[in-house]
Amino acid sequence: MASIQWMAIRRRLKSFALLAAWAACGPLPGYAAANYEATDSLGTAKRPAAPADLIFRSGLIYTLNDRQPTAQAVAVAAGKIVFVGGNGESVAYEGPHTRIVDLHGNVLLPGIIDSHIHPALGEYFNRRLCNVQSFTLEEGYAKLAHCAKIAPKGDWVVAFGWYFTDNPKLSDVTLKRLDAIVPDRRLAVIARDFHTVWVNSVTLRDYSITRDTPDPAGGSYGRDPATHELTGALRDAAALGLINGVEHDSPYAVPTLELYRTVLPYLNSLGLTSMLDALADDDAEAAYRKLEAEGALTMRVSLAFRASAENYRTEIPRIGAKRAKNDSYIRVDYVKIFADGNAEDNLANMLSAYGKSGPAAHGYFTQAQMNEVVRLAEQNGLSIYVHSIGDGAARQVLDAVAAARKDSPCPKCRHTLTHLQWISPSDIPRLKQLNVIANIQEGWLAPRSIGGPAGYDYVKDTAAGPLGPTLAKRMYPFRQLGEAGARLSAGSDWFFTDENPWNDIEAGATSRDPGVADSVAMLPDHAVDVKTLLKARTIDAAYQLFDEKETGSIEAGKDADLVVINQNILEVPVDQIHRTKVLMTFFAGKEIVAGH
Repeated sequence: MASIQWMAIRRRLKSFALLAAWAACGPLPGYAAANYEATDSLGTAKRPAAPADLIFRSGLIYTLNDRQPTAQAVAVAAGKIVFVGGNGESVAYEGPHTRIVDLHGNVLLPGIIDSHIHPALGEYFNRRLCNVQSFTLEEGYAKLAHCAKIAPKGDWVVAFGWYFTDNPKLSDVTLKRLDAIVPDRRLAVIARDFHTVWVNSVTLRDYSITRDTPDPAGGSYGRDPATHELTGALRDAAALGLINGVEHDSPYAVPTLELYRTVLPYLNSLGLTSMLDALADDDAEAAYRKLEAEGALTMRVSLAFRASAENYRTEIPRIGAKRAKNDSYIRVDYVKIFADGNAEDNLANMLSAYGKSGPAAHGYFTQAQMNEVVRLAEQNGLSIYVHSIGDGAARQVLDAVAAARKDSPCPKCRHTLTHLQWISPSDIPRLKQLNVIANIQEGWLAPRSIGGPAGYDYVKDTAAGPLGPTLAKRMYPFRQLGEAGARLSAGSDWFFTDENPWNDIEAGATSRDPGVADSVAMLPDHAVDVKTLLKARTIDAAYQLFDEKETGSIEAGKDADLVVINQNILEVPVDQIHRTKVLMTFFAGKEIVAGH
């Protein structure tokens, strides 16, 4: 207890020292919203027309506004920030009913943004399904047998969590063994990355999948290389209909609205006030709008609806029509495209990979189709948001955007490449040139970010495979993208990887596993400084979501999306950022995570 009290005293002393330094430099500039009496751009605040509802004081306030990087106090009225400046100036905004929040030297930031997340799937897969994460085949089979034993009554057994980094032998899973574990009910074992589902013979029969069934565009059915018989593995588009059946028409079904009612408060508790739902559908949109109509939506939401190579000509105009509703906290600006699949499934579109020369030919779109996708999206007021793993996929998308720019400018376009596990060094400068946003998963720079046993290193594992050491060391060139001038936004890609933004920021800045003392940096030359990562989670992410005029920084006139945390992540040792605790979260001036 004494050490905790001493830490608190030290934090306050540090705060007082900083305030004294500010005072020595003269008064802090004050900024006021237009509906209050204005201030000079660098002058002191004049008395407002009405008192504020809320005033934060006596903390370390990082605004993410380059014109006024720090402040001592913030005033809020009617959900909007009306003043940012010094403690003394904020007194003018007090009224008889103003709530004063003494920050006691803690840190106030703009609300955190996750610009790539799957909230309903995160809640459903990680918190509702039977977990079968395992590191050997026998362990995986044993856990699956347990899931079958405790499965709810009905015609399904569903589990979640197998993954190739945990268990490379998953390619040896046999249909015979799956049938032995679940012989008389449908089975679905969903991989932790959502890209593979293992099923038994009952499921194959009920979904009319045979050895002669052709692979769908953007997916494949696993087949034995010698006999061509089905193995029970369904990949990407081949599994989507089945997963939809599990989610909505099985004993495991949970209404999407219920998932959001549970998961949004949880994400708020991590400091999130905005997100991009990176694989939305009509059901998700309806649930979000229901919450908003109830006054229960505690998150600014951007929805990216998927279009495939089979349906993009009809789907993109349908998605574009949804933009007419962009007058609330819910926006539709993106069409989600899977340019390729994951390297672990040998589905990444690499310029040269898998022991062969020339393109790997695993892209889900032809170049002509991708060019048409970009043009059609732009014609419908949309930007593309592209799952891009291989360097061939990144080049294909950049070439498509470049082709569109030859025809016409698109000042409102905010085309985005997400993941960028690989990108050719020669293509890195093209993101800035073409105004394409790099949406990174900074947490992926940690060795065990996507799984593996203790001591696992994803780069070493990749280097030992068909991609080889050269390509392995080129993964996740996030620092290089930023240094080349690309705008970086960041997201967790939860359900797949860690949803905690503070863990992700630490991993992105150290390339080590957060909170693991003996973790070795995996790609230290690709790590990004904390300030850049914080921008990627606030103002630059807000730009990606077309919300930079409303949120992402602490400025007069913007919505009061704010988070109070217990430590200054820009000054603490970088390997301590994972210790960050969210003390309070505010959405549009409303407290949604109470102080404690």
